[in-house]
Amino acid sequence: MSSPTPLLPPGRPYAALPAAWAALVLVLTLTPADDMPEVPKWELLSFDTAAHAFVFLLLAALLYFSLRRQQRYPALRRHAWLPALLGSVAFGALIEVLQMTMRLGRHGEWSDVISDALGAGAGVLTGWVLMRVFRL
Repeated sequence: MSSPTPLLPPGRPYAALPAAWAALVLVLTLTPADDMPEVPKWELLSFDTAAHAFVFLLLAALLYFSLRRQQRYPALRRHAWLPALLGSVAFGALIEVLQMTMRLGRHGEWSDVISDALGAGAGVLTGWVLMRVFRL
């Protein structure tokens, strides 16, 4: 009996996916506050946390997917969850520091890093589950 064929050709890391998403996130999070639409304060409290978590869920899942698919570094492939998680959280922390220091009218908040970390953890788990289910 033959094993099922994977949906994607083996070994192609698709590194452009997480890089493109990270670039988009960076541009959107560093947009000056004057260019951002007004959001009522009551709406922002619940939406902001969910938005941070979703953005970093997607980033971490894409990173995990790409790191698991690369063939050059076997140890990185085996332990892809760790750099995907740490890289996503570090990227979120960097964004908050840049928002605090660049004087763009944006306000960096350390609580956003917690939302980023929760989303990144969920993203690594989502990536792991999807790769198992679809044998990617």
